[in-house]
Amino acid sequence: MRIRPGLALLASAALGLPTIAIAEANGRSPAGAPSPEQLSPDQNARNPSWPPNFSRSVQGTGVPGLDGGHVFLWNRPPGFDPVSTLRVDRHVPEGSGEATHTYKALWALGSTGPHNAGYEWTITGELHNRALASTGAQNVAVNGTIFKEPNGLGPVGPSWAGNFNCVDMTDEADPLASCIGAEIDVSAQSPTTDRNRQRVGLQISTGGVPGAHTGYGILMGNLTGSITDRAISFQGEGTYGIGIDAAAARFTGVPMLLAAGQAIGLDGNREGAFSRRLGFDGRDLVYGTAAGPVMRVSDSGQIEAASLRESLPRPPASSRAPCTPGDHAWDEAYEYRCVAPDRWKRATLSDW
Repeated sequence: MRIRPGLALLASAALGLPTIAIAEANGRSPAGAPSPEQLSPDQNARNPSWPPNFSRSVQGTGVPGLDGGHVFLWNRPPGFDPVSTLRVDRHVPEGSGEATHTYKALWALGSTGPHNAGYEWTITGELHNRALASTGAQNVAVNGTIFKEPNGLGPVGPSWAGNFNCVDMTDEADPLASCIGAEIDVSAQSPTTDRNRQRVGLQISTGGVPGAHTGYGILMGNLTGSITDRAISFQGEGTYGIGIDAAAARFTGVPMLLAAGQAIGLDGNREGAFSRRLGFDGRDLVYGTAAGPVMRVSDSGQIEAASLRESLPRPPASSRAPCTPGDHAWDEAYEYRCVAPDRWKRATLSDW
């Protein structure tokens, strides 16, 4: 492994740096280790010099580290190597910490200026995968795993394997640039098909052992008083084959669940406007327009509509033609009604 230029904290012992170089963030020297100001000139002279840009107090924080410059870790093991190139451990002792304070095992902090035209990425995980599919290897650029483990005392608190936030502090109404909590992109670099459905923008796997339940696959939520204009929206200049596909799933309930008073908009536009809807109003299945309900269907099967038009006559060939009670038909001379299985009656139509 090569380190250039500058050094990581993990290499301090190997380089013979003073023990003060691994002091904690409280700004105090390790137990028994005097600060440089407490040392005599002779003692300071006997201490090994610090590498360029390596500071005992980076930006006055009291934490030793690299104050300017770069660090590069490069590793290419000749064979199987189970050891991490860089490992950061943080183990919190029982009873430590303050409520609501966020502690970090690894903290990367970046910032940009108003005229910065570059793409500033604070943390990047990049993997060039050439492993054959036949190996069964699962190669991941970035992985976050949290184990929710029993503590022997009580219910274990909330656990997140990943947390992403975009906090908009600009006070801009109708901002022109996006604030995205998480963006997931999948792009093919050739105009090829994907009949096996292997290019996936987002895959969510739930479950565990047989019989284990997962409360939600996707849960949308917002804070009291806030408004989410679109919970799920399909955008872009490309084309979608199917918007929501539930055909291959098995449901103990229904693929879509709406509460009474909710409806599906049928002629929406990009701005979210629509005039036709279909839903359940708490009593009937209702289809309506902006002017009001047009058709109602009750649980008993009663249909209430503004008008009913039969576009095809389809008169029976005889009074014994196959039919089910309730069927009806018409032609220019008669109105037909099925009154019993395979038994029709008709009434003459006349002008008035």
